[in-house]
Amino acid sequence: MLRFIQSFAIPARFAPALEDACQADLAGDKVRMLYVASILCSVLVLCFGCLDAVTLPSNVAGAWTARAIVVLSALAITAAVRLRPQVFLRHYTLSMCGTAIGWSLGIEAIIMQSSPTDLAWGTYYAGLLIVSMALYAWTYLRPLYAAMTGIAVVGSYVAEAVFVQGMIERGQWPLLVQNSFFLAGANLVGMMSLILRERFSRQAFLLKNALAHDLKLEEEAKRQSQHRSEHDPLTGLPNRVRFLRRLDELLAARQGAAAVAVLFLDLDGFKPVNDRHGHAAGDHMLAVIAERIRGAIRTSDLAARLGGDEFVVAVPLADANGDLVVRRMSAALRAAIAEPVDYQGQYLRVTVSIGAALCPHDAASAGELLHQADQDMYASKRHRKQLVT
Repeated sequence: MLRFIQSFAIPARFAPALEDACQADLAGDKVRMLYVASILCSVLVLCFGCLDAVTLPSNVAGAWTARAIVVLSALAITAAVRLRPQVFLRHYTLSMCGTAIGWSLGIEAIIMQSSPTDLAWGTYYAGLLIVSMALYAWTYLRPLYAAMTGIAVVGSYVAEAVFVQGMIERGQWPLLVQNSFFLAGANLVGMMSLILRERFSRQAFLLKNALAHDLKLEEEAKRQSQHRSEHDPLTGLPNRVRFLRRLDELLAARQGAAAVAVLFLDLDGFKPVNDRHGHAAGDHMLAVIAERIRGAIRTSDLAARLGGDEFVVAVPLADANGDLVVRRMSAALRAAIAEPVDYQGQYLRVTVSIGAALCPHDAASAGELLHQADQDMYASKRHRKQLVT
């Protein structure tokens, strides 16, 4: 029992960030529920007015005036929330408590139009039962604030019955006790259901949040797995698989006189670096050279590591006469790669042989273009060796 009272007075709350996320998740339902409650309230108030001629014959006009005020108020609230939902959500507790009390006062205003001989005198309090049901079933108020609002509804009815209708003076106190008992009982049952609903709602949010977190982790794991499968782990450059796919896309997107060049790079003198200084030095040199290749090409170009000491660059060109661009880029790559690499105080040097192939002049497909660039690179390497000897 003590635990129930504690959950009633101080419901479990999340940490601030999670609580904000929970309330944001409920925002749409809060607005939709207000729309439904306002429309339902208007319909019920108007429909029940059809009985006024029988249950409240002494002042039908006064009752319908009160009903019109209730309906117009409900529609005005709906329109205001429609225009400014953020304001409504920011002041949700005050808005919903005020709305419930306003509807209750509207029903009590209708009761005030009756006389002791009217059936409505002792039965129209039942409208407050509907308000109480809406208070607990159609809002996301914290239990404590909902209970305070329910107490205000019961208290306002008792005050009206005692001071306006004069039920005690008229000897109608059994009717007052009966109506108050049913009204208080409805609020008590509604409060218990609200506490349970909030508990289940928060558990559902935690499950939803955990599921979303797991899905996010799964998507991130898939993304990282795909990235690892398409990129070289040492240099971070795309690998052969990704390069060929992107090259296919560049070739498919080529229009008119546009062309695509492929530069095939093979490092000269890299094996002695590995043999003399170890694989760690070789890995460091490959990582540095990869960064230099990135710095020497344009943002529209695509660099990749095919494996070992082989790199490749795809170069989109505005037209098939891109020889000047290719020569300039090759020169920039040679100069960048020829710069010494500092490894633990030692300056290591390599050079590069570069071959080029152009689409559509040399080949049309990605595989053929890469093969032609590879062959041109070997031809360039053989030519350089002949010059040296």
